[in-house]
Amino acid sequence: MKDVKKKETGAESQKNLKDHDKGRKYMMLGCMAAAGVLECILAGVVSKQEVDRIVVLGFFGILYSVIFLAGMELYREQKDWFYERASDYKNIMGWHVGTCAASVLFIYLPEYARPVLLFSMGMAILAGSFFGMVEGMFHVAVFAICGQENLYLLLCGAFLLVGGCMAVSFLDGLKDKRWEIIFLFLYTFASVLIFSFLQTGQLDIYVLLYGGCNGVVSALVSCLLYRKMHIYLHVSRKQELEKVLRADFGLVQEVRNYSKADYNHARKVAEISKNCAQLVGADPDVAAAGGFYYRIGRMTGKPYVENGVALAKSNHLPKEIVGILREYNGEQKLPSTLESAIVHVVDSVVAKFDVLDKATLSSSWNQDILVYQTLNENSVSGMYDKSGFSMNMFLQIRDYLIKEAKLF
Repeated sequence: MKDVKKKETGAESQKNLKDHDKGRKYMMLGCMAAAGVLECILAGVVSKQEVDRIVVLGFFGILYSVIFLAGMELYREQKDWFYERASDYKNIMGWHVGTCAASVLFIYLPEYARPVLLFSMGMAILAGSFFGMVEGMFHVAVFAICGQENLYLLLCGAFLLVGGCMAVSFLDGLKDKRWEIIFLFLYTFASVLIFSFLQTGQLDIYVLLYGGCNGVVSALVSCLLYRKMHIYLHVSRKQELEKVLRADFGLVQEVRNYSKADYNHARKVAEISKNCAQLVGADPDVAAAGGFYYRIGRMTGKPYVENGVALAKSNHLPKEIVGILREYNGEQKLPSTLESAIVHVVDSVVAKFDVLDKATLSSSWNQDILVYQTLNENSVSGMYDKSGFSMNMFLQIRDYLIKEAKLF
């Protein structure tokens, strides 16, 4: 009876936490909506628009907020996004509120001197290029409305927003950031030059100055922003992955209470997967967490993949881990990442060692044969063809499993 009461209390406590988290999430969504509407109204006031235009701007803010926030929620559900908790929305809310405030201040700047490229870039880093463009177009549209529907200003802003989204992809692959700074400067300066000329039919020295200043600010701040945001997101992600492996994490406790053998297996796979990932340049934190939770679908029975994913999502595991669980044992999808392939390799080897005792595998020769056989079977079957798993990586991991890994 006491155990039953404990389980009920734990389930009730978890439900209360989820309800509280959901309430915080909706509060953050409400703050984002309020910030958008307030930006429109303040932009109208600052730019000295007529009352009826300010009212229209307010309704425009409401319309945008409904479309943007409702669209974000629908897209998250359809694409199985990780943004489910209040903490996941915190960064998005912070950026949106910050850009709304910045947009009002930018009203005081000359039209072609506003570094709107940064609006799309920040949101693209946090939520993807699509939402980066949607976020940026809202601010640019507000500027255009407050500037008496300046079509060329709107087009110039759209081109700059595209540049911001492109910058995120470019910076991912560039080692020398000087090329990114040069590209963004030229892209911004050329956009301002072209559309200001189309608007006025002449080259204005002041517009050239505005374009140059805009280009310098956009290029330098975008590189700094990218570096700072990626460091922050990397640290946050690492902390999240470490958190879900701590002994006091709810799902870890569930695995331990379900079966000591499964818990020991999970810990062993997590540790070895982390070491293998470090060896071949994959993400060790993702591999460790993926290795620990690889078999959680077995806790609720068949179908293992669907049940494992459902458990992972209900406990808000990071999306990388959910992705690995979707590829469990290659039943529905083959491993598509290095981390997923590593977890499968390690789990399949550890599973065979689990069912055999040390007496059976008393000699290192027998252990070596078992590792060779298991890995060769998986490789020949084409299990890792879509994961980017090279032969060199395969051999490195095989040697580690034979010579260093603690499989017992």
